[in-house]
Amino acid sequence: MNRNLASQPIVIDPHFSPKFYAELWGISLSTVERWFQDMDGVLRLSEPSKNGRRTRIELRIPFSLAMKVYREHTRQR
Repeated sequence: MNRNLASQPIVIDPHFSPKFYAELWGISLSTVERWFQDMDGVLRLSEPSKNGRRTRIELRIPFSLAMKVYREHTRQR
């Protein structure tokens, strides 16, 4: 095992719900979900469907990715 890799700290990026970002940025929940629904790095949590209902998928978005996407959507053009 490479000793250099073992000595580096592990960085954990906190993940938050789309509702958290919608409230933080003052935009709609559906906008946040649309921005992040197909992005790499976003956690998709789901429970098995019951009674043939549609499966609800909840997103958890890493903070660093959220800030990057927010800057891209809000920069002056």
